[in-house]
Amino acid sequence: MTEKAIKAKTARYRVKSSTRGGAREGAGRPAGGKNKINLATIQTVLDKLYDRTGYCYEDLLIDDFLKARENNSALAHKYHVILANKLMPDLASIEVTDTASQVEEKRQAFADALSQLARVAGSTPAETK
Repeated sequence: MTEKAIKAKTARYRVKSSTRGGAREGAGRPAGGKNKINLATIQTVLDKLYDRTGYCYEDLLIDDFLKARENNSALAHKYHVILANKLMPDLASIEVTDTASQVEEKRQAFADALSQLARVAGSTPAETK
């Protein structure tokens, strides 16, 4: 594009037209409005899926994922993303079952390692030989 064409194209966007964009009175969902899809709707869809196929949604998802993997399909990557986004946050919760003495041992080991690191960082190359 020439410089003149670029200036002409960008000039029309400098002044915003009153008929395009921006917030308008009454636009959008009303405050306090409910979601269009609620849990009851989702459960109804899942129940109908089970009635027609005899399988729950999770089983169908896993079967499709395994079929995509068998075919070396690029679709398998999408299934990985779906499963990782939905399952990993649930699996990421970790329960700590250490006793107070174990926590204190770990704290002391960390402090010792940190002090050794500080000694190494503060020493000169001649001292480390």
